Amino acid sequence: MHTTKEEAEAFIRKIMGPPKRRLEGAEHDRVWLLLQLTEPVRETNNQHSWCAEYNIGGIMYDVHYFPNEEPFIEQYL
Repeated sequence: MHTTKEEAEAFIRKIMGPPKRRLEGAEHDRVWLLLQLTEPVRETNNQHSWCAEYNIGGIMYDVHYFPNEEPFIEQYL
């Protein structure tokens, strides 16, 4: 059991991984263009979706692909 708020937050971060934010609008479009010009550093496939991880200028991005949907981009904070 976690006794302090800080311990509880650290536990949640450990489980959920680093915080991310989803890119939208013009920012999404600019980053999407950059990502298409580079190679991913890692790719994973869980049979329902595909995820590609990119590193551009020290900033990490995840691109998630689902069948019949536009891919979405998350930036690690």
